[in-house]
Amino acid sequence: MNEDLINFIWRFRLFNQKALVTSRNEPVEIISPGFYNSHAGPDFADVKVRIGSTTWAGSAEIHIRASDWERHGHSTDKAYNNVILHVVYENDLRVLRADGTEPSMLIIKPYIPENIQERYRQLIENMNWIPCEKQLPHVDSIHIQNCLDRMLVERMEERSAQVLELLKHNQGDWSETFYILLCRTFGFKLNALPFELLARSLPMRILDKHRDSLFQLEALLFGQAGFLEEPATDEYTQSLQEEYRYLRHKYALKPIEQYLWKHLRLRPQNFPALRLAQFASLVHRSVHLFSKTLEAGNAAELSKLFEGISMSSYWETHNKPGRECARMAAQLGKDSVNNILINTVSVALYSYGRYTDNSQFISRSISLLESLPVEINRIVLRYREIGVKSGSADRSQALLQLKKKYCDQKKCVNCAVGARIINSA
Repeated sequence: MNEDLINFIWRFRLFNQKALVTSRNEPVEIISPGFYNSHAGPDFADVKVRIGSTTWAGSAEIHIRASDWERHGHSTDKAYNNVILHVVYENDLRVLRADGTEPSMLIIKPYIPENIQERYRQLIENMNWIPCEKQLPHVDSIHIQNCLDRMLVERMEERSAQVLELLKHNQGDWSETFYILLCRTFGFKLNALPFELLARSLPMRILDKHRDSLFQLEALLFGQAGFLEEPATDEYTQSLQEEYRYLRHKYALKPIEQYLWKHLRLRPQNFPALRLAQFASLVHRSVHLFSKTLEAGNAAELSKLFEGISMSSYWETHNKPGRECARMAAQLGKDSVNNILINTVSVALYSYGRYTDNSQFISRSISLLESLPVEINRIVLRYREIGVKSGSADRSQALLQLKKKYCDQKKCVNCAVGARIINSA
């Protein structure tokens, strides 16, 4: 038994409510279990119960053991003075509020059906890829889709909160914030961090001053990435080094460490140097990119902002300064453009909608995800094997949220699918 399950049982009244009595043998009637409080303070607010002949309104606190009240410091916290019912699985201590009074206690253990505990145990204790892997095929698809709708919103809310925190750090500069987000996306998962560190070390205002020169943009980006620290082995690398030395001194720049960049198990077209060259080309050809993102009307218009981005000719045959390789495609592929739209553009639109309190941008963000093809990764493919369909990017984003924040952490009682299974007849 854990506290999450008791919270779940209380919230949905999944216990025998007939002949309830407090620890002092007073009859209890649950008029309303209240609303779960995810913030500081008692677990449930707006609770309404009748104890004996008196009706009470206030809060309820849920614990495994009554002594958890003391262990959590509630006996000295005035915020818990309005607790009208202390719901516990086991009573091992008489507790008091900060005002010296004793809250009524309901020992809920005798009223919980054994089958609910057993279904919960089967979910939590198995070692499957996800706890409900065996039961999921028997859950109605409507419940699964409703769950994924909630997961998508939750993921976008979490990601937008991170964006707004970054915006605060950038003193409200949306263009700088979008630049950092975009740079991080160019690193994909493996090199997202060094790309972000690079962007933070090289403000957009500096790149803006050299937007007309692709060569200078490459010198700045490759220099700040730490790729120009080794002795040059060809003329172009030497030219980049000379230009970077001048620009580094001019702007008092400090490059990040080259060892941060990862190459292992990457396909050659995803090597960081090639992504840097493509990013330099994007900056070179794009003006007011964030404003254009806000103005674009649909996915096709947004895609055009990133399609056709070609590296300079040197990088078609080099995957690192001074290192030759077989000729590669110079342009960003369709999958890479979609990755940018999913992980930068949709998140930026959603965040901007929250920041400006404009639901239009939030709707455009979700519509964009719904119009893009599903991401193909091991998580999406594994869910597909189990029977969960995912036709577009909004579903793949929802599945990522479900897996990482619920399935991996076995928060089944907080998941609509898990709750359905636990509460099934």
